[in-house]
Amino acid sequence: MKVLIASSSLVAEPSLRALLSSSHSVIGGVTTPDTQRGRGREISENEFAQLLLRENLPVYKPQSTPELIELLERVIPDVVITISYGKLIKSEALKLPTFGWINVHFSLLPRWRGASPVQRAIAAGDVKTGITIFQLEEGLDTGPIYVQKEHAMRGNESTVELLELLSHEASAPLLQTLEMIESGVQPQPQSANGITLAPKLSKEEGRIDWSTTAEEIERKVRSFSPWPSAWSMFSGQRIAITSAKLSTFELHPGEMHIAENLHIGCGRGSLEIVELKPEGKRNMLSSEWLRGLRQGNEMRFE
Repeated sequence: MKVLIASSSLVAEPSLRALLSSSHSVIGGVTTPDTQRGRGREISENEFAQLLLRENLPVYKPQSTPELIELLERVIPDVVITISYGKLIKSEALKLPTFGWINVHFSLLPRWRGASPVQRAIAAGDVKTGITIFQLEEGLDTGPIYVQKEHAMRGNESTVELLELLSHEASAPLLQTLEMIESGVQPQPQSANGITLAPKLSKEEGRIDWSTTAEEIERKVRSFSPWPSAWSMFSGQRIAITSAKLSTFELHPGEMHIAENLHIGCGRGSLEIVELKPEGKRNMLSSEWLRGLRQGNEMRFE
């Protein structure tokens, strides 16, 4: 089967390598156009494009639906696989490959349809998540399902860790899906029950409300790392909380307690802040930040 793979992220790497080791023919990769990156804001390609080049695969960067359609008509793939591509595909392009487009989605659909399924699952305290391989259609992650694989959550994963695990676990169900397609197996409609949405995260959403429970805030710290981060204000400065764990001190919301590390009160319980990142500075241990702190009357997080 002639396969195009569309992504803008290295989470697609395990699936790409599995495809390259299979009997299928990877005829290239589709990714987003080059953009300004880094502190120097130089125009450069994304990491997935760099991976494709290292594998000596053609790299395509359509900037519009007409350009994408022209590409599909020229290279004639049997199927296009999307993994964190980040763009909605119009119906005119969806119908061109022989077997359409399939998507590798990191949740058990219909739970967490949208751009941030891993982050939302962590923040919600889900006990399981997984991978769904489904037929892409114009609706937001609404297409019929080929394969699902469950993944039990430990309850202490960060977004980076969980994405890494799921990206490797996706290879087997993806290859299984291609076998199903070749055998003429049809995907099954999604359930109408249990639908939840996973919209893209925003910086403002990362602001910590210290009146919520310590468990909720600890999950936010893990789910919003590395971007946009869970953050709070302290003496007019934005502080990102990058690592935290539950604490036993009884404190008022936002109130600080200085022990070996920093502890902050929540609506119920408290948090021990292991690492934090002051605005414009590097990530550091909270004990290191405390050593440079000038103590005053307004010693609280807001």
